[in-house]
Amino acid sequence: MQTVSVTDTPRSTLKTDVAYALITLGSSIVWSILSGWLLYFYLPPGGDALAPAAWYGAVIFLTRALNAGIAPFIGHFSDNLGSRWGRRLPLMFVSGVPLLVFFVLLWTPPLQAESVWNLVYLGGMLVLYNLAYTMNQIPYTALLPELALTDQHRVRMSAWASSFLLVGMIVSAAAGMLIERFGYAGTALIYALLALPMFYLPFLVLRERADRQTTSAEGALPRRNLRAVVGSMLQNRAFVIMTAAGVFYWGLTTLVQSAIPYIATEICLLDPGDTLWFYVPAILGSLVCYPVVTWLAGRVGKWAVFAGSLFAAALVMPGLMLIGDWLPFPLMAQGIVWVLLQAVALSGVTMLPMAFGAEIADHDAALTGQRREGLYYATWGLLDQVVNGVIAAFLPLLLLLGRSRSDPHGPLGVRMIGIVGGLSMLIAFFIFLRYPFRQSTDLPKSASAEVFLKDGEQ
Repeated sequence: MQTVSVTDTPRSTLKTDVAYALITLGSSIVWSILSGWLLYFYLPPGGDALAPAAWYGAVIFLTRALNAGIAPFIGHFSDNLGSRWGRRLPLMFVSGVPLLVFFVLLWTPPLQAESVWNLVYLGGMLVLYNLAYTMNQIPYTALLPELALTDQHRVRMSAWASSFLLVGMIVSAAAGMLIERFGYAGTALIYALLALPMFYLPFLVLRERADRQTTSAEGALPRRNLRAVVGSMLQNRAFVIMTAAGVFYWGLTTLVQSAIPYIATEICLLDPGDTLWFYVPAILGSLVCYPVVTWLAGRVGKWAVFAGSLFAAALVMPGLMLIGDWLPFPLMAQGIVWVLLQAVALSGVTMLPMAFGAEIADHDAALTGQRREGLYYATWGLLDQVVNGVIAAFLPLLLLLGRSRSDPHGPLGVRMIGIVGGLSMLIAFFIFLRYPFRQSTDLPKSASAEVFLKDGEQ
């Protein structure tokens, strides 16, 4: 199949959008299971832990930090890969199967009782899993600026990817019921087999653009020292501001995902299988919001929509503290309403960053004459790993305030997640207000001419 170009038909562009988003569907299934259940598996409420709580967070952080340090090298390597199949697709192809294998192995600790050896095993498997995940997802996200050349198409492609991410979360929401029947390892194997074709079927459609592979007059990819490249990236003000804001909002989804089983079982007094009823309404609400976000981004600009989403999430998150018997509504209904509201508030935050990343990479290309999307997305991936590692290390300590009704303080630690999340989103909001490109026309003329004046793709 031919590479999508600015003269492609809407039908072929749609086919590319769906194929691209299908990989998000597969990765979101795996990510959702890990975010929602790995902590619960190793540190279940009420005892029977498989690992010491205090050391669990340290191991998670160290493994994420280790893999985060590798991310820039993978991004730089992807930017300069001279393969006949392109810069991104080969890395995605070779990393899909290992990613799923290590995902399954995470749920098979050597001992079925609390042990340091389980932590050692967990750390080793996480290092391998995160390495495969990074090799797959950095080239994947770096593909978006190559497949979509206009701001409108990028927002639309981001909407497809975000929608498929939510579909993946819906699929993974049944994990609680499957775990009760097949156990954690059996459930992981089921989901890995389900996700496998989603990582590989898109290769039948996706092709990299030949005109985006070279950026020098000689037709060869420039190979600069990684330190010099990173130094020039830090001079990109839009990149610095978006990155600083991301430090505070990247970990929020993981924080909420990890908390939902505790919210369902310890605040709303339900069974683990009932977590399904928390995921599905929130995900459906987000799916309804994505067309609205796409429309609003076209009317008022993606900057305004993203800023509004950050502020709305900062207002909604602390509402977790209010769930309780003191309100005249069933606990389950209160929990579902809170999850639904925060999902709606976060719809702009979850959908638009990919479009901003493409915009920033184009701005960099206009300034430097080089295309290095891989290193930009790798840097964000590095910091995302660190932030989520901090969240993973911090969350068990926060839960020590109380993660179970049997604890002296009750589930106070679970409730505090709302306060921590709301404060983080508020900080991100104030940082993002300084982002320089409020409209696509604010970009330097060279970048606008390259990206936004190619109307044939719209």
